[in-house]
Amino acid sequence: MARGRPRKNPIEVPQKSEQPQIVDNSLVKENNDIISQKRQEKLNNVLREINKKDGAIINFADTIAARSRLSFGYKSLDKLTGGGLVCGVYTTVWGSKGSGKTTIAYKAIATTQKIGKIAAYIDMERSYDAEWAKKFGVNTEKLIYIICHTAEEALDVIIKLCKEKVIDLIVLDSLQGLSPHGEQYEGKADKERSVEDDSMALLARKLSQFFRMATPHVSDAKCAVLLIGQARMDLGSFIKCEILSGGHALAHNSRLILRMRRGQKADAPYDKIKTNEIDEKGKPVFEKQQVGFDCVIHVEKSQIENCLEQTEIHVPFHFTEGIKDE
Repeated sequence: MARGRPRKNPIEVPQKSEQPQIVDNSLVKENNDIISQKRQEKLNNVLREINKKDGAIINFADTIAARSRLSFGYKSLDKLTGGGLVCGVYTTVWGSKGSGKTTIAYKAIATTQKIGKIAAYIDMERSYDAEWAKKFGVNTEKLIYIICHTAEEALDVIIKLCKEKVIDLIVLDSLQGLSPHGEQYEGKADKERSVEDDSMALLARKLSQFFRMATPHVSDAKCAVLLIGQARMDLGSFIKCEILSGGHALAHNSRLILRMRRGQKADAPYDKIKTNEIDEKGKPVFEKQQVGFDCVIHVEKSQIENCLEQTEIHVPFHFTEGIKDE
């Protein structure tokens, strides 16, 4: 016989049948539109206050126009870069000696002057050749020629010209020719320093500061800045190779980096020169004479439209005429 209190049978509670609620999507959409419209009006008011008080420029992206271009003056180079120099950003052209960097700069200046725009040439190497520039069509009477003794002077000139929006193209020749004030002088009395004094990474720090200060003014002025760089030998790597010195800021802020070098000697342009000798058949003897070199232009970095990285072109460069753009 079972002991204890007898168990009660559980009482079954009937469950209420849940009827599906009918949601009016049109009302939900209307409410969302009202909320979105109120947020948009509030956003517009906030943007007006920020633009008015804080000096910032906030707008919608569809109001930003595409950047204009300045032609290099060479069809092959314009095709490679998708239209030429981009206005409002930095373009760096670097390479080994005698590869045609300054020639490209002269041609770009001449092309800019032909369309009625103003160009400036900052000569840090004191290598400007008026006759060679005229050969490519540079109007020396209208070209602004600038000589600076220190890097700070040259970089401040770029900032000032762009700040006043009075220039369309600036060529700096060259980056490695920039000598910071701290490299030449020290102390408040500007005591001249010796070449024995170390000034490691001083130029890289100056360039980093320059880009931070100049970029908004260069963009607002829609000025194309062409920076010429020299190749340096990287002795720290396992294999010796040419590099562009100047720090990471230079590579980061340049929207287009082109590297120039000389190609194979077999691809260089040659001319047949008549000699005083006569062959067995009585015909004059000709000999091949090298009149230039194969100029290789390589796209090292590209953040512009219609220009792909790691592409390159080969163009003949004649010693007396420059690039033959046929």
